[in-house]
Amino acid sequence: MNNALTGLGLALVLALVAALVGPWFIDWNAYRDDFAAQASALVGAPVTVSGDVDARLLPSPYVRFRGVTAGAGDARLEASEIEITLAIGPLLRGEAKAERLKLVRPVLNLAATAGGVLTTPFGAGARGARDADRISFERAEIVDGALRLATPSGPLALTAIDGVAEAGSLRGPFRFEGAATTASGRATFKLSTAKADDLGVLRLKLAASLDGRPETFDLDGALTIAAKPRFEGQASVARPETKSDPKDSKAKAEAAPWRLTAKVAGDGARLAFDSIDAAYGPDERGLRLAGKGALTLGATPRVDLAFGARQLDLDRFAGADRPKTPLGVIEQIAARFAGAARPLLPGRITIDVGGVVLAGDVARTLSAELVANDDVWRVARASVGLPGDARLAASGALVFVDREPGFAGKIDFAAGDLAGLRRWLQGGVGEGGRTAIRRLSVKGDVSARMGGLAVDNARIEGDGAVTSGRLAWRGAEDGQRAALEARLTADKLDLDALGADRLVAGLIRGADTDVAVTLDANALTLLGVSLRDVALDAALDADGFEVRRLAVADAGGAKISGRGRIGAGAEGPEGRLAFDVDAQRLDGLIAFARAIDGAGGAADVLARRAAALQPAKAAVELTTGAAGHRVTARGSAAGGAFEARLSTPRFALDADMDMALELGSPDGRSLAALVGLATSPVASAEGGRLTLALKGAPASGMTGDARFAALGLDLAAKGDVAFAPAERLSAAADVTLKSPDIAAFAEALGRLTPGVTPAIPVDLAARVAVTADQAAIETLTGSIADRAISGRLVVPFDARAAFEGEATVDEAPAAALLALGLSPEGLTAGTKSGRSVWPSAAFGPSPLRGLNGRIAVSARRMPLGLAEPATDVRFTLALRPNATSVERFSANLAGGGITGSLDLSRPGLEATLAVKAAAKDVRLERLTGLGVASELIGVIEGTVEAQGSGRSLSAIMASLAGAGSATLRSAAIRGLDAAALDAVEPMIEQGLPLQAPKIAGALEALIGRADFTAPRLGAPFTISGGVLRSGAIVDEGAAARLGGGVSIDLSRLALDATLTLGPRRADAPQLGVAFQGPLAAPRRKLDATALTSWLSVRAVERETKRIEVMEAEIQQRARLARERAAAEERRRAEEQRVTDEKRKADEERLKELQLLAPPQPTLPPTFDLAPPTEGETQGGR
Repeated sequence: MNNALTGLGLALVLALVAALVGPWFIDWNAYRDDFAAQASALVGAPVTVSGDVDARLLPSPYVRFRGVTAGAGDARLEASEIEITLAIGPLLRGEAKAERLKLVRPVLNLAATAGGVLTTPFGAGARGARDADRISFERAEIVDGALRLATPSGPLALTAIDGVAEAGSLRGPFRFEGAATTASGRATFKLSTAKADDLGVLRLKLAASLDGRPETFDLDGALTIAAKPRFEGQASVARPETKSDPKDSKAKAEAAPWRLTAKVAGDGARLAFDSIDAAYGPDERGLRLAGKGALTLGATPRVDLAFGARQLDLDRFAGADRPKTPLGVIEQIAARFAGAARPLLPGRITIDVGGVVLAGDVARTLSAELVANDDVWRVARASVGLPGDARLAASGALVFVDREPGFAGKIDFAAGDLAGLRRWLQGGVGEGGRTAIRRLSVKGDVSARMGGLAVDNARIEGDGAVTSGRLAWRGAEDGQRAALEARLTADKLDLDALGADRLVAGLIRGADTDVAVTLDANALTLLGVSLRDVALDAALDADGFEVRRLAVADAGGAKISGRGRIGAGAEGPEGRLAFDVDAQRLDGLIAFARAIDGAGGAADVLARRAAALQPAKAAVELTTGAAGHRVTARGSAAGGAFEARLSTPRFALDADMDMALELGSPDGRSLAALVGLATSPVASAEGGRLTLALKGAPASGMTGDARFAALGLDLAAKGDVAFAPAERLSAAADVTLKSPDIAAFAEALGRLTPGVTPAIPVDLAARVAVTADQAAIETLTGSIADRAISGRLVVPFDARAAFEGEATVDEAPAAALLALGLSPEGLTAGTKSGRSVWPSAAFGPSPLRGLNGRIAVSARRMPLGLAEPATDVRFTLALRPNATSVERFSANLAGGGITGSLDLSRPGLEATLAVKAAAKDVRLERLTGLGVASELIGVIEGTVEAQGSGRSLSAIMASLAGAGSATLRSAAIRGLDAAALDAVEPMIEQGLPLQAPKIAGALEALIGRADFTAPRLGAPFTISGGVLRSGAIVDEGAAARLGGGVSIDLSRLALDATLTLGPRRADAPQLGVAFQGPLAAPRRKLDATALTSWLSVRAVERETKRIEVMEAEIQQRARLARERAAAEERRRAEEQRVTDEKRKADEERLKELQLLAPPQPTLPPTFDLAPPTEGETQGGR
């Protein structure tokens, strides 16, 4: 037994040694044909091994072949080297499982026929196909492989394949991850499949992406393995959104996400696409189309696709920063599809979209058919409905040059609402252009691209008017100037409707564009101007400008003719242009001027003065040469003759110029209008002259003088002026203004009513500085109405801003301020009525209406209509368009001071006056001018606030309402002696009749002997309906007592005061004192009614007192008698008491004696025969 075991072990050792050592001594190349035969049986095709063969059995079976070829012709498999390492366990079970498989430079060549039949190196009856389930590999490494497919249309290839694959069997499942080089670059592939079923259907998923690119390709479906393979499934190509520079349109386009998915079904001959979903852009604002189609393979592959959508929103797709015009949006979007400039395959694409949102409107029913052939896109048909009831149809070739789209073909365009279409084309700005044409149609042969357009054989029909000829435009590019060519003949032509107004405006503003125009039109519209009988032959290029013929019978009211040429000479431009203008109206010329002056400022100035200038005639001549340029104009305008000239070495703001203008006219209104002054039609307007002379460079400064002498005004200026573009207008000049009657000038301007204001002479001088924003009047000196004035004023040119200034005057009458705020005619003294001392004339327009600003005023004196004027006056005159205010008013007055404010508002025909005032330490007697002779003396302190409204000053005073308080210190009322009241009673006792008139008459002679004085009198007051009514008068510290109230009718300046006067004691009498009549001289009246009543009461009181004294005396005597009787009675009672007590005592002693003495015989009683006393008699009663 041991020997047997020993022998078996020795056999195993020898076998292992043979397996390990044997391969090193075996020549495997000798078995090359055997290996090739086995491989041929396995793949079903002849296999040859031309290189070395290496093999070993341990530790795992391993074999390596070099120079392997399988198959022949176009379908073959080649490999430089194949390494196979087999697993021992599966091999012992009859299965071939490669633990490791390495293919070095394998090349698989396949061939496909036009019918889709695929030829491979593998035979259908191969043993590998029969034993497919028993053959697998865990890891197959492919190094530098290639896959080549020969097709009737040309070869396709994947090269430099590197990757790793695995297979559960030769029927699957398979997995591959690797990379390969494609026609578009290096790509990464991931492939996974299920196991093929008995029918050869293999489910697979493929994902591929180009290195460095975000796009991905995914395929998911079923591949039927057969001689004519077929695929059914879902395919998608997508690019996710990536970050990019928002300013780089190309990078932005490449960063935009897109996605294309479809159901795919077909074989090598034809692939059908269904449920196509094409999306471009972010999901929330992208473009999306649905469709279907087919890809036909074979010798001449082609693709046919049909797309459609209910609506495409190009505005949302372009984003919030999109251009406003439809062409701008299209240009921006078209740049993103420049990659489609050349079609990849021949074919046809149709697009049908219900609506396209573009530039804020909807283009309707977009339909297009694009045919790709010979690397060119052709538009077989295209049509779209545009805003403005427009329709565009086109056919021709669509080409891309340098990523920009272009078109060459025929167009047929018609618009039923041209204004609406232009408004849309302009991005919704304005009203669609200045055109009267409503319907327009254009037909012709078009060559168009982003930078140019040409229409040959053009037929343009607008509202029945036909124009024919050629139009061409080329944008500036490659160093070339833009060019415009027009050769047109028309009965009626609206160039504005064609967009030429913007082109012409650009040319006039100096655009670098070559223009050649030949035009004959019976009626023409350009820049909003209707022209009649127009003939033009002109050219503009870099060498100069030539007008061979210009004749316009009517250009907005003007007849124009001219010719000439200015070209390039040896030393610069040289030539001559001459024009004749005969304008009954200047409307057309103003429209052209507005086009020349882009901002419209100068044209607006001319438009505001057109009525004054027309009719006008002028002969204008421009000559230029080596000596410079000269422009002259002579003719008539503004009702008079004018001459203007300008000479300069070159037309530039920094060039020296010599310009002059002289205009004389008897029509002062026209002259006033030329300098920007509006005149009243009811006032006289004296004519005169307007002159201007300037020398120098406008940008740096010109020196000269100007004068306006008309309307009774002589205004002259001498100084410097500049017109620098950056700083705009600036000037500094010494200005003088003289007039014998500035009121007449104000009447001519409608600021004053003619014939109301007296003559006001003016003589002023100032330094005036003008900038782009304001005019500053400095060092103003002179006189107005023979009153000295000085100050300054700054006036901004912005109508919304307020001017500000300062003024120092010798005298500023308060009446003049009221006249400025209310109107002079409203203060005319001759218009007073019996019910008011104030003028009752209705207010006219305020001379200060419409002004907005503030002027700080100081005046040496201000007459107030009182005996003394206010002095050292300071206030701010605040002006608003419908109001005038005097703010922060302060002044010295009659030894004291006054402060306050005054507001005058004029919202309509009525005026509202609001006043606030306060007085302190003002001597009343100085205001009246009577001094010590004044009826009322004292120092005034008080405040008042009042407001009134009306159409006249009398109405305002009659409506005043307000309140205040007044105090009179050191007060004295002349001829009002309260001591006179005490002298009346003795006169009554002496026989003066107790009658009020008699007593008042007696007091008149007594009351004037002294004055009423008080340290302080005060009372509050209210104003209502133009009447001031005081409260109870309070007198402080006066020897006499003063009471009552005061009423002043402010409309009539009438006083109605009812006072009470009396001595300051409890039982003092009171006298009624009334002051009535004009406030300046009231009448005093004494009312002794109350005093008479008091005296009557005093008389009754005296009689009553006498009777009371008599009664008191009687009562006193009766009282004394009663007191004496009572005393006597008390005495007698006392005596009786004493007598009674004595008697009782005697009786007691008698009883005691009787008791002690023996009894006596009874005696009869004694009788008292004396007469009774008076007391006893009364006591008996």
